[in-house]
Amino acid sequence: MLLSDKTCSIQVHSTVRQKWLDGDKFIISSMEEVANVALEGHTALLEKDYSKLASLMNRNFDLRRRMFGDSVLGALNIEMVEVARQVGAASKFTGSGGAIVAFCPDGSSQVKLLEDACQKAGFVFQPIKVVPSCLNDMDLSTLSSR
Repeated sequence: MLLSDKTCSIQVHSTVRQKWLDGDKFIISSMEEVANVALEGHTALLEKDYSKLASLMNRNFDLRRRMFGDSVLGALNIEMVEVARQVGAASKFTGSGGAIVAFCPDGSSQVKLLEDACQKAGFVFQPIKVVPSCLNDMDLSTLSSR
């Protein structure tokens, strides 16, 4: 995960919600594609297709960027994504901004490249520790039936 220790102002107003409510075809089709990306991501995780997962993470960010625009996303947030992409890592927002999650499908050598690029750009690099799921079989069957 990349966290910014830089500061910047971000325009927090977006017209996307109102466009959705108004039936804007571009926004509706883009949101549908975001939902499909999530479903494909779930499948990619189950199939351990990490190349596909990386591609889908990048696609998610690209869709959000087209819908919301650079002024809403903020130059600093976009810079974090671009730093990760420069070393071939996939990246997307973790939420509303200030941090991204990056995925290095090429393994530890790519992680090292990312860490170095982050340090050079002035970003904090925080590895994420993946732990086994605490869901039981019933929880998992409920999730996979959706």
